[in-house]
Amino acid sequence: AIGDGGGLPVLIKLLTKDAWCGADYAVQGICLMTLARFAGEAVADGRLILRMRNGEKCLADRNGEEKVRLKIVELGGLRPIVELLKSPDLDVAGKAAFLLACLALDSPVRLAIHILGGVECLLALMKVEDKVVVDNASLCLSQILQHVEAKDELYRLHGVKVLLDQGVGSESVEVQENSARAVAYAIETEGNLKDLRRQMGIDRLIEMLAALPSSTRVKNDRVRQSACFALAVSAFDEECRTEIRMKQGLRALSTCLDTEDSRVQEEALMALANCAYDMPCKQTIGSLGGMRNAIGLLGNPEQPVVANACVFISRLLFDKVSGDDFIEEEGPAQMLEVLQAYTKQYKQYVAQQETIEQEQPLPEGEVLMEMPDLRLGRSILLACKSCAEQGNVREHPLMSAQGGFYDNMMVMFRHTDEIVSGMSCQALCNAAFDDGGRTMLLEKDAIKEFVRCLMYKDVETQLAAARAIGNFAMDSIGRKKVKSDGAMPPLVKQLQAKDENGKDAIEPRRAAIQAIGKCASDRDSAVELCDIGALSQLLMLMDTHWKQLGQAAEDAVERLLAKSQSAKLWLRGELDYEDMTDDGWFDMGLGKPYTSRQVLQQEKVGTDREVLLADANADEKLKELLNVMKEKALELGLNEDVADKRDEQSTQIKRDVVKMMATTISDSMGGAIAFEQYNDFGYGTDIQRCKETRKSNVVWIGDIRKGVCRHRAFTFKYACDKILPYLCRLERSKIDRGLHVGHAWNSIKFYGDNDVEGKQRTYTLDLMHSVGEMYENGTDVNPQDEWVQLYQRKDIYAQMSL
Repeated sequence: AIGDGGGLPVLIKLLTKDAWCGADYAVQGICLMTLARFAGEAVADGRLILRMRNGEKCLADRNGEEKVRLKIVELGGLRPIVELLKSPDLDVAGKAAFLLACLALDSPVRLAIHILGGVECLLALMKVEDKVVVDNASLCLSQILQHVEAKDELYRLHGVKVLLDQGVGSESVEVQENSARAVAYAIETEGNLKDLRRQMGIDRLIEMLAALPSSTRVKNDRVRQSACFALAVSAFDEECRTEIRMKQGLRALSTCLDTEDSRVQEEALMALANCAYDMPCKQTIGSLGGMRNAIGLLGNPEQPVVANACVFISRLLFDKVSGDDFIEEEGPAQMLEVLQAYTKQYKQYVAQQETIEQEQPLPEGEVLMEMPDLRLGRSILLACKSCAEQGNVREHPLMSAQGGFYDNMMVMFRHTDEIVSGMSCQALCNAAFDDGGRTMLLEKDAIKEFVRCLMYKDVETQLAAARAIGNFAMDSIGRKKVKSDGAMPPLVKQLQAKDENGKDAIEPRRAAIQAIGKCASDRDSAVELCDIGALSQLLMLMDTHWKQLGQAAEDAVERLLAKSQSAKLWLRGELDYEDMTDDGWFDMGLGKPYTSRQVLQQEKVGTDREVLLADANADEKLKELLNVMKEKALELGLNEDVADKRDEQSTQIKRDVVKMMATTISDSMGGAIAFEQYNDFGYGTDIQRCKETRKSNVVWIGDIRKGVCRHRAFTFKYACDKILPYLCRLERSKIDRGLHVGHAWNSIKFYGDNDVEGKQRTYTLDLMHSVGEMYENGTDVNPQDEWVQLYQRKDIYAQMSL
């Protein structure tokens, strides 16, 4: 009523020198306290401020007093209030500090107080003798120092020393509490943290805990709470962690866990958890019974304590020994109980929300539920992630039991909160390392959830999702499921992964590369990956300045090329003897980016693109040609037994079959051509006819009536892989200009056909001129046949018709 009736401007006016009564200290004091009550006096209670920092709303928000605070700021009340911090009357100055503490709940207000010189004034008040004034000044500093610019100003004024000497060293419990909290916010910047260490601040904070046998202090839970908070912040620094350990701070913090005050337990757990970033600290905490204490606090009725206990466990659980300790202290059972309770609450919340969305009435007496505490959920799943990272804990029966860890984590996997869902992803990722875990996750249709997590902003979640998909791809069943669930396109997209700030995310990219490499173990998956752009992106990543990406990309490319012969021919211009082609294999020629067969078939017909396709399943003429060659091969005596033998008789049969196949293919594509007449063969018209027949640039091999070296070599490699596998190599010329661009030929070998030194002999097969002739490529003992250079049109012969 006072605010709406215009009372606030009057009260603010009375704080200035222009007031009708002048600078009356008594009036100013009354106005300050009145404004403090309007702005939410309860907020000035340090415990409520701390509760708000932990995510709970303060009383001022609940009572609508936020509007009053906003109105005071809008009316320009901050300037006269800050000026009153300099008042000769300490009572007025102290009340001004108290009012500023009530107002400084928002970052813009904190910044404004700093700009008006509030930090310097408050530090000056910290040095007076009046304990009430010092208490209010330290309370206000604990609010203002939550703004980064105020922290920098404190460093410039050497304020940490003042807070330690006048605040932490005070005899007043309230001053100690507020000063320790102010120190905690201040040391979030490096300069103030260094000042803390110079002033022996770690020693003073440990002493405030009154937890060591040598301490003469009287224990006070509010002071301990603030000191634990300050130690927790300082423990983010490695040197501070070492100092805390060396000064018996870990023992003092562990002792604080035995108190009955839940807020002290909460902050002590977080301080210990932050100290546990270091291996020596982990070991010391473990020797002090840290794991047992943390597990015991999982049953605490206060959610913040349980949340911090989970975080603490996640830091302590890092190897087999700590895993054994966790199991020995009945940690799995206690953790599962916490996880089950949270999951049950979330499922009830979801069920109620579904009822509301369907516009159905809630059952009589049912209370409208709120979303279960997200911080608690994230902390629980962080601990579950650490459990799943340790093999001995993963093997615990409760992990995979019905209603156990994995079942409950799958519920959390589908949580609407991205962070909770992401933490579940990170936890379940480790389950996919084990055969049993993969099977269980496949049964729960988890791959789709991992695919969804690839799109999350959190880098750790992206990394976990990519690793999990890679783990599924370790066996054929998993690879088929990965393919059928549509995981490969998002996986390829992950090759360009970014973090939440838009910067390149290296580790998720590397995990995606490794997953693609595993998926490429199957031909169908490798072909699809090449078709959707994996090969092109991996080739670019091979040249990146990130060495770890380049090496992984190179390995993935080799895996793709081993299964996708179309891609290998495009990239390398050759297929080796072991590269077995199959139906659907195509050659898209030179000078164009790699493109999928489906896209090539849809391109407009033109003369600048000629794609060869071998697919006997669709191409009836090719199928007929292949059957003819198979029948003739049988007539020549070729069978499985002969194909496997290496004796002279078997080798001669294979030679005869090769010549038969060469002749058959040559006859189907226009027959033999004199070497001198090669350039006048005139095959281009027939190729254009084939394109028009299929309304596509993709030329079906069975349609060709006139074909040259490229068409015949391509067809022979395909047919030979069907009839005489592992005996034929296809190579394409590397020249990029002249009439013989794209010239191709086959090399043939017969196992057991060696020279006098035992080295394998190979031959260039003539499919154009003296069809069926095999020209020896030469070894160290046997010279190369002169027709090899001629037929392959290498060196000077490549340029004869320019």
